[in-house]
Amino acid sequence: MLLARNMPGAPAAGDGMEVRVGPDPAIVTNPRVLEFHRYWRALRGDRRFPARKDIEPTDIPHLLSGILLLDVHYDPLDFEYRLLGDDVGTHFGSLKGKQVRTAALINLSSSAYRNYCEVVETGLPQFLEGLATGAYRQGRPALMSRVHCPLSADGEAVDKIISYVAFLEK
Repeated sequence: MLLARNMPGAPAAGDGMEVRVGPDPAIVTNPRVLEFHRYWRALRGDRRFPARKDIEPTDIPHLLSGILLLDVHYDPLDFEYRLLGDDVGTHFGSLKGKQVRTAALINLSSSAYRNYCEVVETGLPQFLEGLATGAYRQGRPALMSRVHCPLSADGEAVDKIISYVAFLEK
């Protein structure tokens, strides 16, 4: 479980927990999250979405430990964790090959599942920033900033979501 807490200026998410989430890049303050979003936008160019094949790991070696890649499955809509960078695995544990509906990370404003659905439904990147405690790091909260970005092999249907997640230990 992932809990996001006490982000100053963020809307209350209930029980005193706060998180900022949405399509506006101004939500996040982490420069690496913003750098990854710029990289995604450059890959996209004039298209609606870039494709997975457009991503070149050698272009962003310093960001690889924060990468998370999911396959999008339709009917019913679900997401499968395919690739997790080392930093992501350290905070979330081993999720590779698991479906989000059964292994979802939860923040109190909305579930990971709902966040991924939003990316598929809108076709827009989604940002989140908040104080988080991962299931594998109880008692050691970290400021988490992330962006989920849609990918599409055919340029129309989102078939993958690539995220960049950054943590700052508190």
